[in-house]
Amino acid sequence: MEGFEVRSIWFLFAVTFALAACHRALPPAEVAAASGIAWREGDVDDALAEARESGKPVILYWGAKWCPPCNQMKSTLFKDPAFIAQTRNFVPVYLDGDSEGAQRWGERFGISGYPTVIVLRADGSEITRLSSATTVSRLADVLKAAAGRTTPIETLFATARKDAASLSRDDWQLLAAFDWRNDPRHFADPARASALLERLARAVPDPVLKRRFALLALVTGTRQGPDGHYALSPAQQGRIRELVPAILASPAEVTANRQELSYALPPLIAALPDAGQRAALGGSLVSALDHVYADAALPIPDRLGTVAADIALAKRPSGAIPAPVLAKVRARAAWADKVATDAMVRQSVISNAADLLHEAGDDSGAKRLLEAELKRSEAPYYYMLDLASIAEDEKDGPAAIAWARKAYETAQGSATRVQWAIAYSQTVLRQAPDDKAAVEASAAAVIDELGRNPGSYYQRTRVKVSAWGKALRAWSDAHGGSAVLARLDTRMAGVCAKQGEAAADCRTWSQAA
Repeated sequence: MEGFEVRSIWFLFAVTFALAACHRALPPAEVAAASGIAWREGDVDDALAEARESGKPVILYWGAKWCPPCNQMKSTLFKDPAFIAQTRNFVPVYLDGDSEGAQRWGERFGISGYPTVIVLRADGSEITRLSSATTVSRLADVLKAAAGRTTPIETLFATARKDAASLSRDDWQLLAAFDWRNDPRHFADPARASALLERLARAVPDPVLKRRFALLALVTGTRQGPDGHYALSPAQQGRIRELVPAILASPAEVTANRQELSYALPPLIAALPDAGQRAALGGSLVSALDHVYADAALPIPDRLGTVAADIALAKRPSGAIPAPVLAKVRARAAWADKVATDAMVRQSVISNAADLLHEAGDDSGAKRLLEAELKRSEAPYYYMLDLASIAEDEKDGPAAIAWARKAYETAQGSATRVQWAIAYSQTVLRQAPDDKAAVEASAAAVIDELGRNPGSYYQRTRVKVSAWGKALRAWSDAHGGSAVLARLDTRMAGVCAKQGEAAADCRTWSQAA
């Protein structure tokens, strides 16, 4: 069962009895840690009803069994005593993306990426959404602030745009911990988020938060060119030269910004035109992140991810990686494989380790790691898509298709099976575009999966089906597939007719952009 261990009724009775016996002897945080978070699984309506009766806000966690960052959150944050204790001030509800009605709730709340944690008022309006990068110590304070809020996040955004100087300390806390890069409802256009973050960086009195907002504005507002590289404006170059040394001078700020420093910032430093600046800033960044890696108090995935900076900064135009960097990546991947012994932790780390090896040019090592994990994981289909991707990069089309098909055939969960069927179909489109029978069969698999789930054409499913439909339309235009597309459209019409209020959206599944 996704998310939480299933226990027998006798075990639950024993645990309840033991907790009751020791409750008076334990501090509140320890009692909370022992009993865990009182999640309501999937019943959002019931959670909102309780919120209306109790006056407590709802804290909603949206995740999936196979999702690596979800497993990281479950194995770290959701086991932290301080966080668990804070959830007693909320009505906690867990929404698995594969549960009945989950995608419809995702549409209502504007959530699609796994994981997402949002705080809701009893009327279902959003108070805030929490970034998974926020440190546990800061999250406890953020939840305290969120628990007492009576206004929705839109009001806070409006105040920030109009009069940021009037924001309170709690306002700044919520904005600093907000999930700026995972909010399709308010910031589908990253430029809009970047503009507001720039305004916040100018207005906030705290220099630490000023640098935090400036960094978020920078990484949110930059764009890759057609060649995959970043073309930085003079202002952006100046911001990097000014901002990065100031953040790296503070170990606490490096830790707080570790995700942006590990993944989003290195390609920007690599895009600086001055080789000396690239080398100096890149070296300082790698050194700072090596200290993050050495911090045993941090989650394994966060520590492992720091080596992504080494790869981005060292990668040459040819794609080659210097031997010392490759050796470092291999050592970090082997370390993660060794120390991640818990199944949930492994689900949060192994795919990342394999991806780092792949990015560093060690496809053989990546494949060995993934294939070994197939025998251990409860969600092996997740790793099969990684293997399909590596096969594509190796120009092995048949292997890529075989792995993608096996991933789909073994996937579990209604929304997941749709997503994996789409991945299979898209692999066929890329690797065997002239095989019309294979294209049609793989596309039919997607439609059949949708047909098994009437009333599910919302949010994550809708977005992914729409993108896939456009890709199929482009294939048809390029490869004379109009007859195939017509048959698929007829097949899809029957599925769309069962999607209720989403039927109209469903019927546009293959329309051109």
